[in-house]
Amino acid sequence: MCGRIAQSEPSAFARRLGAIFGEDEGWRPSWNIGPMARVLAVRETDDGRRLERFRWGLVPGWAKDPQTGARCFNARAETVATKPTFRSAFAHRRLLVPVDGFYEWRAVEGSSKQPYFFTRADGDVLVLAGLWEYWRSPDQEFVSATVITTASGPDLAGIHDRQPVVLEPDTWERWLDPGLADRDELEAMLGAGEGVLAHWPVSQDVGSVRNDGAYLVEPVAG
Repeated sequence: MCGRIAQSEPSAFARRLGAIFGEDEGWRPSWNIGPMARVLAVRETDDGRRLERFRWGLVPGWAKDPQTGARCFNARAETVATKPTFRSAFAHRRLLVPVDGFYEWRAVEGSSKQPYFFTRADGDVLVLAGLWEYWRSPDQEFVSATVITTASGPDLAGIHDRQPVVLEPDTWERWLDPGLADRDELEAMLGAGEGVLAHWPVSQDVGSVRNDGAYLVEPVAG
């Protein structure tokens, strides 16, 4: 799964992904973003690529209750093309989620778990595969997003059995292309690489979204 991420510098994300970002005002960097909070992601629009804010937890347009998004912050790569909640977005509304990194927890002795921070080993922006949807009612409207996960590769061995799909730069353009409808090509992008991610143990404070700050991604004794 992927249920906690860090996003600090939208201007850097926008430059790296060739996107326009016009919402700097009011954005506060966070190193502990959880489901149902606002996340930054890039989608293709009629005006080009744009870095925008989405509610993390996908709500399809046909949903009666927007709170269904609380359960849909991740979409499994194995079923994303066929599951009703995600299949339309997978076919037509894909996005890129640039992050500083994400957290996963490893079970240790007893009932406790040790959190780890994962980021790109080469220092580049870490870009996750995602989907988006538009939802509205007479009282509200918003765009929401989900992060696609897959079975963990060697980079998460021994820590967690699922990981977010990391997209390499040479796939970004095709993934964002709303005209791309080749399911085989899309699903081929949803694997887990090797040697892409670096990780280290971090503070237990990341367990609560009420805690925030750059200190959360600093290494601690594991």
